[in-house]
Amino acid sequence: MSNYIYKVRDTLGATHEGSMEANSERDAVIALRDRGYFITSITEEKPKGLKKEISLFSTSKGGKINLKELALFSRGIATMLEAGVPLIAALESMGEQVSNKGFAIVIEELAGKIERGYSFSQAINEYPKVFNRVFVGMVQSGEAGGNLDWALGRLADYLEWEKDLRDKVQSAMYYPIILIVAMIAASFFMVYFVFPQFLLLFESFSIELPTITKIFLDVIKFMNANWYFVYGGLIGGFIIFYMYANSEKGKRWWDQKKHQLPLFGELFRKLVISRFCWIMNGLLRSGMPMVEALETVSSAVGDYFIRDILLEIAEKIRKGRNLSQSVKDYDFFPPILTQMINVGEESGNLEMTLGKLSELYDKEINVFVGRISTTIEPVLTAVIGVGLLIIALAFFLPIFEMASQGMGGG
Repeated sequence: MSNYIYKVRDTLGATHEGSMEANSERDAVIALRDRGYFITSITEEKPKGLKKEISLFSTSKGGKINLKELALFSRGIATMLEAGVPLIAALESMGEQVSNKGFAIVIEELAGKIERGYSFSQAINEYPKVFNRVFVGMVQSGEAGGNLDWALGRLADYLEWEKDLRDKVQSAMYYPIILIVAMIAASFFMVYFVFPQFLLLFESFSIELPTITKIFLDVIKFMNANWYFVYGGLIGGFIIFYMYANSEKGKRWWDQKKHQLPLFGELFRKLVISRFCWIMNGLLRSGMPMVEALETVSSAVGDYFIRDILLEIAEKIRKGRNLSQSVKDYDFFPPILTQMINVGEESGNLEMTLGKLSELYDKEINVFVGRISTTIEPVLTAVIGVGLLIIALAFFLPIFEMASQGMGGG
């Protein structure tokens, strides 16, 4: 017999953890279900204390699963379920169609778990790096309401919308990034390959070099003499920055400050609010209670600052307040959002109102992204032009001086 470590929820929603011996994983699942538990995870304990957990990264031979692949998976399963195809058969069919080998392995394992008695939500909950809390929550609600095909179709809509949103923001950032990289590359080439050749020419003439040229020469000499300190410091600084940026403290700091940035801060706020409205609309329509929906959204917005706010709102609703009253307490949410949520609550159409709000903010994001592009591009072009002009002056002013001396001498 093997030992299985499990996490379960009882009928009141309380979480329990423990271990039990069973002949197989299926026997352990059946035993726990007979006790009235809802299984959230179960893993076989290895003799040396290692857990036999299967994840995308331990079984995958392919790349990371992206939003497009998840959307196609959700849409495909939803379509087949709507046509009357059993879930296991639908999963087996999708497993044969996906091109990502890692995802194909995950889908195959999902089908195996369902054959052993898992529900679909329990099975996907075993893969948190593939299916986030929103995905699991929507599937759970769909199973409970008997409309799993609708829930998966709605998830496909959400994933397609999320991908489109990311593509829009990334496209707005590509041009500025390309310009900055081009300036850095051009500056590096001129300073390290072109300028040293001019330096030999300058030293062969007895001329007083311009201040800007002297500064460039001093910088180049210093970097050549202390290159190990310079590049070591840059690499070390990058590593420290990377570690801090990926730590919880660093992410919290950035999530707090990014909403205060000029121009981009407003874009970040609109993105978060649009995502909040979109996901809440789907979760509430699938039948998930308000508090649980807010807790689920808090883990999906990808922002520590907003996550804390949403958890506070969930607690206020748990104590008897409604959503519009709770949202109104935070300056982060604009008045129009609070007012429309209030109208939705009073009319009994909160889900539809949240959907309309998401559409509204999606349109605003499109306009805002275009505005950012038209604002930043000329500014960056001017800055890069000035930078290259300064470098060019450092090169050519001494040449003009030499030319004038030559003409004077002739």
